[in-house]
Amino acid sequence: MPALDFLLTGAEIVDGTGAPARRADIGLRGDRIDFVGLSADARAITTVDCTGMVLTPGLIDPHSHSDWSALGNPDAFSTIHQGVTTEVVGNCGVTYAPIGAYEVGATRGALQAMGYDGPVDWRSFGEYAARVHAGPTAQNLMWFVGHTAIRSAAQGFSDEPGQQVRLLEEAMDAGAIGFSSGLEYGSGRFASTEELVTLASVVGRRDGMYASHIRNRDAGLDTAVDEFFAVVAGGGVRAQLSHLNVRHDTGAESGAWERAAERVVAERGCGTDVLADMTPYPHGIGMATGLLPAWLAERPGAEAADLLKDRDIREQVRRDSDRYWRFVHRGQWDRVRLGVSPTHPDWEGLSFTEIAEKHGADEWECLFDILTAAGPDIGSVQLLGELFTPDHLAEAIAHDHFLLGVDAFTTCRHGALDGRTRDPLFYHGHTHYLAHHVPAGTLSLESAIHKMTGMVAEHFGMSGRGELRQGAFADIVAFDPAILQRTDTWSLPRRYADAARHVWVNGTPVITDATHTGRRPGLMLTHRP
Repeated sequence: MPALDFLLTGAEIVDGTGAPARRADIGLRGDRIDFVGLSADARAITTVDCTGMVLTPGLIDPHSHSDWSALGNPDAFSTIHQGVTTEVVGNCGVTYAPIGAYEVGATRGALQAMGYDGPVDWRSFGEYAARVHAGPTAQNLMWFVGHTAIRSAAQGFSDEPGQQVRLLEEAMDAGAIGFSSGLEYGSGRFASTEELVTLASVVGRRDGMYASHIRNRDAGLDTAVDEFFAVVAGGGVRAQLSHLNVRHDTGAESGAWERAAERVVAERGCGTDVLADMTPYPHGIGMATGLLPAWLAERPGAEAADLLKDRDIREQVRRDSDRYWRFVHRGQWDRVRLGVSPTHPDWEGLSFTEIAEKHGADEWECLFDILTAAGPDIGSVQLLGELFTPDHLAEAIAHDHFLLGVDAFTTCRHGALDGRTRDPLFYHGHTHYLAHHVPAGTLSLESAIHKMTGMVAEHFGMSGRGELRQGAFADIVAFDPAILQRTDTWSLPRRYADAARHVWVNGTPVITDATHTGRRPGLMLTHRP
């Protein structure tokens, strides 16, 4: 028999099933795992001594926004260095396709902020996905198409609901696994439940999936969860309840999150293919336009930005904006930092309290000035917020119906993305589960890896991925536990993680000795037949 391409020896393996770690070697041939066991007689072109390391399946992020930055960062530096070999993208309703001709300028501006300076010459979802994968990419991507994008691209058609259906069908024909919604911001805020059920029915007929950033995660959580399951049942879809959590001090009723989590368990027990997911840190990303009241947010970006120049409009917005990240109305601006701003990159990473001191105005005025300056790119302004208590975070991460994601995008330490992603979320979010939550006792290493690999692959229908077994795709990570143990994943922004010493994607080494090889073997993954 021909020699193996790679033989990984001397390691403990955590195979992605939740089973206890065990000692085994792994042989790779082409893009597949050839064997898992002891290798006394095996021959290989390249043998990698993994003594003292832990081999796991490549990590799979169930909730990523790396479709925003994949054109600007096809090498996926920040995520591949953490051992992430597959990302489920197109979440929260926000994708850069399909787009109408009038959206090209805004799309170009948003993508320039994400490191892409090429032409925006696509219109359909399929054309956009083809552009991304022509790169190609270092990691595998599985795509949702965004409901907000579909709504926007369908505007102006005489049969707008029919056009939405056609755009969704075209996207699924091009490889999308279904659609995602973002019902707390953008035009998704104005979608009816009936509109969502109509689209979900299209997806359900194709055995696809629906993922939702639901309409409310504070005072209206119960109602928002009811709506989510009404769409799931009405469409007959497999489903993902995105980042199911409750933001601290925003008016949520006592026990609301517990009821929501119990609803996921009950619905799954009744045969609904549904799971939820959680993020690793107490903070997360938000859209700045989400703070705006409906009467302003429903207007085109350039028009909304122009209206915010008016003093009376600003005063009205202050009065009417108590709906999203509601803690800002309680004066807690120190919990909010500027994440991405095309016009104010020097303020990125600063809290709004700090920005107010520099700008000589209060926090609302600073936000208005940032949004006004963005003009038609107003939708690309992102915030970072301190959102959750440690106890709530740990409870969700440990829940056996929750997958472990990061809700961020892959970034890099050069070009336009450098400096725009200062938070450790982008560089260490995935390894934070292993370096912090496992040692803290939130969950075991085997459980954490299962919730980041095999459990994700099974739920999303990623055939042959998420487990270390013969015949599976060779998406593999060699972690050094000693480096994990000493890595401060709370406060090491803008430095690539180095505990993942070796990373293979489809049998190709992308990280070797914690160094990127420059290879891009990633594929576009589609849902199971």
